[in-house]
Amino acid sequence: MYLCVMSYFEKFLNAKKISFDYDGTFSKNKGFELAKKLIEEGNSVYIISARSSVDGILKRAKDCGILPSRIYATGSNDEKIKKVIYLGINTHYDNNIDVVKSLPGIGKLI
Repeated sequence: MYLCVMSYFEKFLNAKKISFDYDGTFSKNKGFELAKKLIEEGNSVYIISARSSVDGILKRAKDCGILPSRIYATGSNDEKIKKVIYLGINTHYDNNIDVVKSLPGIGKLI
């Protein structure tokens, strides 16, 4: 039992904040499956999109297990970048090379 508890706490302590852009990233099977895997590993997964509304994002996010409180529609790429930084995201997956370049050490192209 002690090992199970330690494994749980180790998983929790090693958890990271990871975000995905929606269109062209999380909306694709590759992004969806990666997000699902990262959640199963104990990470906190967010969707941070340049869309102006979360409409059309919520159902797919729910199907993956992402909480509605971790979904942001920022209205622009500049605001998306600011939100990633504000939330202290460790890794952000995006299909926009300009966004990735604006997040050195954090942004990953998908």
